[in-house]
Amino acid sequence: MLILTEKIRSILKYLILLNVFLIAFIVYQIYYSPYNWSGKNEKDFEVEQGKTLDEIAFSLKQNDIIPSILLFKIAVKFSGKENQLISSSYTFKNGMNNIELLEILTDKNLVKLTKFTVPEGFTIKQIANLAAKKLNLSGDKFIREASNDSLIGIIGLKGKIKNLEGFLYPNTYELPKNTTEKKLVQILFNEFQKKFFNNNKINSNVKENDTLLLNTIILASIIQGETGMRNEMPVISGVYKNRMKINMKLEADPTIQYIIPDGPRRLLYSDLKINSPYNTYINKGLPPGPVNNPGIDAILAALQPDVHNFLFFVATGDGGHKFSENYSQHQQAVKEYRQNQKNKNK
Repeated sequence: MLILTEKIRSILKYLILLNVFLIAFIVYQIYYSPYNWSGKNEKDFEVEQGKTLDEIAFSLKQNDIIPSILLFKIAVKFSGKENQLISSSYTFKNGMNNIELLEILTDKNLVKLTKFTVPEGFTIKQIANLAAKKLNLSGDKFIREASNDSLIGIIGLKGKIKNLEGFLYPNTYELPKNTTEKKLVQILFNEFQKKFFNNNKINSNVKENDTLLLNTIILASIIQGETGMRNEMPVISGVYKNRMKINMKLEADPTIQYIIPDGPRRLLYSDLKINSPYNTYINKGLPPGPVNNPGIDAILAALQPDVHNFLFFVATGDGGHKFSENYSQHQQAVKEYRQNQKNKNK
């Protein structure tokens, strides 16, 4: 019986030792096993803004930087740094391991980022000019990249729109060094997809129907062009919905600003007569495409308009608008606005 007990103890010791070695081997493979590339000693890699851990791991494996997607993801998950991966351009060296790679991907001191803010309501042309000024990129090349059919096809609008106007999301971005025109378009487009398709306030039928999607963004861009005041957006949306219900022209100034070559500026009566499918003063219904790139508040307002009887609105001069149910009320509101402007100029 004593001999049997000693045998059991020996087996248990052996199993414990085996488990220790097994755990040590697994930890080594996950964190410390060095990469062994063939060919280059260094490899360039870019973590794009908005990419998930799965996408980053897949791209690292595709570029033959990490040997195992699973082991890399385990290393990231156990480190608790899944949400700390920094979008930037990197150079990795052969012989590194997962723990060293992870330290680089999460060290802000190793990354040089440039802040780039796209205001709500900016057009592709305005973003291009801003990118040329702030990022030293080619505005013309940015505009060409924004007409990429493969990106347009992702949202099911290939052949329906000529470029990504309306689908480059306005936000403040931290861009990695050497961001190209193509990459900038991709980053802004990815952000739109994230803000729109991951938003649980937007019904799935809008997300899945390309016509509803396009019409929503067109109306949102008009709303964005009319006001930057969040509380007014659903009211203005309701005005345009009311006009469309009775087959009334939208007569939306942002659509005119879009087609004049020197805008935005104060509109002239002659501008309202420009022959263009975007001119909502001469054409009924929505224009064929968005007239700027709206933010999420304008998009939600397009989908959730206020219910009211307003058909007209005019600026009050303080950033807001006065709304009217009929033309006579509107004329009075316009008269009051002009009088206020005269008083200010005295």
